[in-house]
Amino acid sequence: MKKLGLVLFTTVCILSLTLAVPAQKKDDKKSGGDATKGEAVFKDKNCTVCHWPDKETKRIGPGLKGLFTHKKMWDDRPLTEANVRDMILKGGGKMTGFEDQLTPKELDNLIAYLKTL
Repeated sequence: MKKLGLVLFTTVCILSLTLAVPAQKKDDKKSGGDATKGEAVFKDKNCTVCHWPDKETKRIGPGLKGLFTHKKMWDDRPLTEANVRDMILKGGGKMTGFEDQLTPKELDNLIAYLKTL
């Protein structure tokens, strides 16, 4: 009987801890990139031709200041890291994709930089 009580107590404790700690969404993970290197990618790939990094106003594409504080992207998709990555890689609207021009590490660095804007 003591073993059953101990098992039940342990199970309840584990469940309580599991429910008390909010689950981290896959999209909330850190990109693991370097924002300083990402700024260099932003400049090197000429993102500034279409996007202001320090303004929210539209240039050719949307201004990117505060990008990750918004709830929706300009195409009405939820603004998540996954959707931003998808837009960068595949493009959309007037934006061409950069899938063939960015390494995975450069993309991680770019995302890290965009999160600082």
